[in-house]
Amino acid sequence: MTSDTDVSYFRFSLLLKEIDNMRCNPDVSTVAMALIQLDGMEEINERFGYLGGDKVLKEFAGRLNEVVAHNGHAFEITGTSFALLIANPLHEGDAVSGAEKIARIASEPVLIGTGKARVHARMGLSILPDPAATAEELLRQCELALSAARRHGETYRVFTPNLSDTGEGSKSWFDVDAAIEQGEFELHYQPKIHLRTGCLIGAEALIRWQSPHAGTIPPSYFMPDITSSEGVRKMLKFVLSAALGQGVSWIGRIPEFTLAVNLAPKNVIDAELFSVVENALEESGFPADRLVLEVSEDVLIQDEQTIHIQLNKLRTRGIRIAIDDFGTGHSSLATYKSLPVDQVKIDQAFVVPSPSNERDRRIVAAMVQLAHAFDLEVVAEGIEDADIMQTVLAIGCEIGEGFHFSHPIPAAQFEQEWIEHFDRARGETA
Repeated sequence: MTSDTDVSYFRFSLLLKEIDNMRCNPDVSTVAMALIQLDGMEEINERFGYLGGDKVLKEFAGRLNEVVAHNGHAFEITGTSFALLIANPLHEGDAVSGAEKIARIASEPVLIGTGKARVHARMGLSILPDPAATAEELLRQCELALSAARRHGETYRVFTPNLSDTGEGSKSWFDVDAAIEQGEFELHYQPKIHLRTGCLIGAEALIRWQSPHAGTIPPSYFMPDITSSEGVRKMLKFVLSAALGQGVSWIGRIPEFTLAVNLAPKNVIDAELFSVVENALEESGFPADRLVLEVSEDVLIQDEQTIHIQLNKLRTRGIRIAIDDFGTGHSSLATYKSLPVDQVKIDQAFVVPSPSNERDRRIVAAMVQLAHAFDLEVVAEGIEDADIMQTVLAIGCEIGEGFHFSHPIPAAQFEQEWIEHFDRARGETA
């Protein structure tokens, strides 16, 4: 898929093919690659909404193409990750020069209404055929260099063999235990609203890291390292303990209230998952049928048999299962027919443009119809304004969440603005 700014949306497998294609060109002797991660998108989305975030990404993509000029290609890998391939760099300095240009264009502000948004780019660089010998090796070296750059607070890092020797790339870049013990993590809560009645019916618990050195750090920056490390189980224990402990008082005031917690891919296949969840339920006294565990759609295709056993065990306990980012993965209809699932969450990529884009509106309508055919409840993510809310309501979505209702907010603020408001409204109608 090619965007308006001609930065192609590439998965890693296609990126590897493109590297090989460049190598097959007899006029290309070397290929330099920069793996780029944008920091700051979480704050931009919270301040300006997802449409503002999309504008920033499109602007960056356009600027990135200008850096490429005539001797390379730029690719979007995920929403905040890009890859830049440069053919025939004269030496390592060419790649570094490119990285410095990327850092400059990323930091240039983007006007959104009367405000300005800025992102920061971190990069990992390497060159093929030396030190990398294959496309996969080139990608891996860039990943290691990017991980090192993030860990040390650098704008970019050029791969060197010692990064592989020390195994830096395979370790989480900070100590999860220490961060939890020092109280650096906290949960924010985003309300879930019944679209027909406008009533609060639940919340999603979202992790935030308050670093003493760098301030508030969004999940997109630190969670990828945690979820690929042994810290993932410790993080889940913390989230469940904090969320369920807090949620007990809320369900006493709103009986139909549900609390959603996200599971990382490693959580879903962890043999200890059920015991971790069960212990949290027992310690908090939170009822199992009010807990919703959210699983990304992409996870469903990894190990279907194991995942089916895990989810079925949780659901037998009374816990609800939701599929997050519905529509963005590669799961089949047979998967949804067999998996023990209660709810799907339609990804904001489809929801946000639905009022003005007939194609997206039809896609959302088809997703809702499909979900209802499987007797699944439907949540629309990314409701940013009244037009989006009315569109998804007319289509048939039962539940919504998004900035139109509230940004994710700390527990005390959530209780004051939402739980107590519900109490007052109920008292007035009694």
